Amino acid sequence: MFLKIVGFIFLVPGVLLVFASRWLVRKYGLDNNVKCEFASEITEEDLKEYRYNKAVANLKMLGMLIVLPGIALVLIAFR
Repeated sequence: MFLKIVGFIFLVPGVLLVFASRWLVRKYGLDNNVKCEFASEITEEDLKEYRYNKAVANLKMLGMLIVLPGIALVLIAFR
């Protein structure tokens, strides 16, 4: 029973982070902190889109890293 609870404690925030990543990037301006090494080679519009997409991808990866132990614990618990 303990593994099921802990597994779902990891699953819920990770899944929410993955699905809300676009909203979080827009709300908190997380794309402003993304660095681009080739910024002088692309247009300003493409740079904004690149930063936004990279920030969203980074948040989704963080969410998946949070979900991963939850999935493992749930699979072990319901085995």
